Amino acid sequence: MVNKRKKYAFLSLMMVITIACGFSFGENLSEEEKLQTVVAETVAANQAQRDDEPEAPLPTITTAPDEPQPSGPPTKTPLPCNKADFVSETVEDGTQYGINENFTKTWRLKNIGTCTWNTNYKLVFNSGDKMSGPDNQNLTQSVAPGESVDISVNLKAPDTTGTYKGFWKVADDNGNFFVNTIWVEIEAIPVLGPPPLPPAVAALSIEQVDAEGGCVWTGGTVYSTLYNVGDSSTNKGSQVFASFDMTGIPAGSTITDVQVDFSDYDKLGDPWGDLNCLRIYTDDYGILDGLDFTPAPGGGALKSWCNDGDLGSVTSVSNLKNALQAKVGSNRFQARLQFSDMETNGDDNADMVRFGIMKIHVTYELP
Repeated sequence: MVNKRKKYAFLSLMMVITIACGFSFGENLSEEEKLQTVVAETVAANQAQRDDEPEAPLPTITTAPDEPQPSGPPTKTPLPCNKADFVSETVEDGTQYGINENFTKTWRLKNIGTCTWNTNYKLVFNSGDKMSGPDNQNLTQSVAPGESVDISVNLKAPDTTGTYKGFWKVADDNGNFFVNTIWVEIEAIPVLGPPPLPPAVAALSIEQVDAEGGCVWTGGTVYSTLYNVGDSSTNKGSQVFASFDMTGIPAGSTITDVQVDFSDYDKLGDPWGDLNCLRIYTDDYGILDGLDFTPAPGGGALKSWCNDGDLGSVTSVSNLKNALQAKVGSNRFQARLQFSDMETNGDDNADMVRFGIMKIHVTYELP
């Protein structure tokens, strides 16, 4: 197109020269008027030539053919070895705790990878406020693919008020992190006062005072150095009387537990088979004498023992706890032991339980 236009310009110039040379102008025209006439005719000739030129065709726009669609089902992306999904958590963001208050944060995560998380996997502190937490701690159980696990960490609110946030991650047994950062955010608030202290608890084992106890036989015979209960070969009944020192328990104390330990004993004959069950009763006998022998009472026993297994066990006795509570502030708790179903079976054989050291273990709260 450019060369054609150059050709036309050349031809136009030749026409100007030809016209200028081949025509004569009126003699009355000035040189300037003659030149204007030639230029006008040349322009007209150029315009006529352009009108004869065919119009240039418009460019053809081509479009890319439709891309081919893949055939068959889409290919699944393989799951990674370690991948976790967040399920839930405790301690919502902004939870308030008193300064220096202990609390536990728990995240529940689901194993959606292909590898089992073993106990070498760790929760690792990453950044922010540590809140007295550990640098890291191992998982306490293995977690197979598809299973969920609760990961807990014990923390403590800082000793100044404000908002605190700590960030944590989970690493595999090679130290590679694979859980997006998880966090705990709390607000530490002032504590109005120190929490009340729990009551002070004390324990004391009390034993019988030998000079104040012993046994009394049918007819009033007293043996102050023996603690034998049952019947004799002469078919006499025997009852044990024991005095326990309470002075080590302060007045106003609250007894919370009493355990009887009468396991230091031996036997003559078959007291369980011949005389039935041994029972203990409260008995404020004071100074022991022959009048303290007591016929079989109708009830009110604090505890009974009916075989060796019972008597050899150290057990809590709620009735005895109540009985000792009633004696707190006094010097002694005194008791009587007897086979209350019968004094003797009359078989001329001794059936007895012979005690050594008798103990009562007392737990109490100080006033």
